[in-house]
Amino acid sequence: MYSVISALSRREESPPAVFNWILRALPPAWQYPEDTTARIEYFGRSFALDGFVETPWRMRSTISIWRTQVGVIEVHYKAEKPTAWEGPFLREEQELLDNIAHRIGEYLEWKQRELSGERLGSAPEHWRWRQRFAERIAASIDPARFGVQSVYLFGSTEIGNAGVGSDIDLLLVCDGNEQRQTDLRNWLEGWSLCLAEVSFQLYGLPSDGLLDVKFLSPEQAKSELLSFAAAGKTLQELPVGIVPAPEQWP
Repeated sequence: MYSVISALSRREESPPAVFNWILRALPPAWQYPEDTTARIEYFGRSFALDGFVETPWRMRSTISIWRTQVGVIEVHYKAEKPTAWEGPFLREEQELLDNIAHRIGEYLEWKQRELSGERLGSAPEHWRWRQRFAERIAASIDPARFGVQSVYLFGSTEIGNAGVGSDIDLLLVCDGNEQRQTDLRNWLEGWSLCLAEVSFQLYGLPSDGLLDVKFLSPEQAKSELLSFAAAGKTLQELPVGIVPAPEQWP
């Protein structure tokens, strides 16, 4: 248990690294360490010891964050063993695994708070860090390079009810130059993939990208904005191009 606590205390590390240390600490704590293997499944991703094999001789415990199940931790024997309490496993081993799963959940809750800059003890606010990044993206856009006239934030991030898997919805008004828009799409794709990785490090939820961008010409934008207003939906216009380009840095 000391090795598990030590791994969970290394909070500067990413969840995959911590999971790896925890898994390596498990076999020595079971009756048959030479035949013991383990894995953690978290938000659809699997982290397992080298040589892991799934067998009928397993025990498991759920990992939960904010009372919601987000994964499981499993211990498997690679070969059949004599019957003990639950199959080949001891009651104490199940209690130990339950304790470890609980501590992993506490660690992941802390990790969410620490990385998202939220106050300990408060409910997670998924919209807040998304809005900060949306503002940063708009501020970093070079209007002359990309032909961007305005940027609007809308949807769940703008109204403050984004969930753990929500996109960042942006509406960009551009001058219609095809090459500029291609360059802009590529530039935004880089942001989208980086933000997906941020989201994974925060919450462990994999994503192909976090930005959902709609491109409009100035004429289309007039109609779209009227449609938003008629439907009672809100948009937030973000300042564009207020971060100096690298060649303008002092």
